[in-house]
Amino acid sequence: LFTAEWVRSQELTKVTFPYGPLGLNSIPWVVAKERRFFEKNGLDVDMVYVGASAVIVQSMLSGSANIAGFGGPAVITNVLRGGDIIQVAAMAPFFTQSLLVRPDIRDIKNLQGKKVGITRFGSVTDFALRTLIERYNLKDVNMLQMGGFPEAVAGLSRGTIDGAVLSPPHGFRMIKEGFRELVTPKDLRALGSGFMTQGIVARRSFAAAHREIVVRVIKSTVEGTRYAITNEDYTKRLIAKYLGINDNDLLRQSFLYVTETFVREPFVPESTMQSMIQRMVQVNMIDAKSVQATPTSAYFDNSYVTELKRSGFLDGIWK
Repeated sequence: LFTAEWVRSQELTKVTFPYGPLGLNSIPWVVAKERRFFEKNGLDVDMVYVGASAVIVQSMLSGSANIAGFGGPAVITNVLRGGDIIQVAAMAPFFTQSLLVRPDIRDIKNLQGKKVGITRFGSVTDFALRTLIERYNLKDVNMLQMGGFPEAVAGLSRGTIDGAVLSPPHGFRMIKEGFRELVTPKDLRALGSGFMTQGIVARRSFAAAHREIVVRVIKSTVEGTRYAITNEDYTKRLIAKYLGINDNDLLRQSFLYVTETFVREPFVPESTMQSMIQRMVQVNMIDAKSVQATPTSAYFDNSYVTELKRSGFLDGIWK
């Protein structure tokens, strides 16, 4: 006999969805999975935490996934190298990272000669640190790849590194433990560099052939975002479960971050992409000649979000 659960599962489209980071920036997808918004939209999504965006790109190019959750420089470098991974939605089109350091480091100039942890080269954290190094003309800063935020936190706690670029809630936790937030997300934004911290990407070829899947992933993500923002107790319980936070102050900070960070309509801002590209050229992450030969439209496609907007979904869900 076929059970109703078995029959229902056969009707869902299976989607492998690598994502990063392991933190608050991924909460909309966790909520979408837990509250079964993916299933409601006909998807059986296998969420796989991979970590740094550069590693996710490698896994997508190898054929293991066609759609994923991340933002940042990896999309730009992929396109310039001939890849077809593009940004199709933007959940947090700005910096959300902080630079946390030992308490005795009181000025950014004191970073010279110090060891600072990032997740991986080519990642959001790499971009943020390179921006600071270039803007403040820092010398001899030793950038160390830690792998992920938990590893960076561990390195800072043990004293094997002097600082680390972190996203919430890891930064909140380290501040409470006595580490100094030397550079805030607001400080990074004030440097005038637009940035894509979090969003949804897809292989352009896959998205063109399976448009409805991309639209449904974005729709589920927006539903997850709204639920997280409008259900404080649930969201805090989920944060406690997945991120191991039990401190009430940190949970409240984390929830407020969720309410203040994610956009209601996840269009990819062209100006943000242009700003990020320009900054990547300035910090020598990409080649200027390659950029000049590539139109900004090569990096993103807003037509999927536009489809949700025209259908009335985006206006209706936020009423």
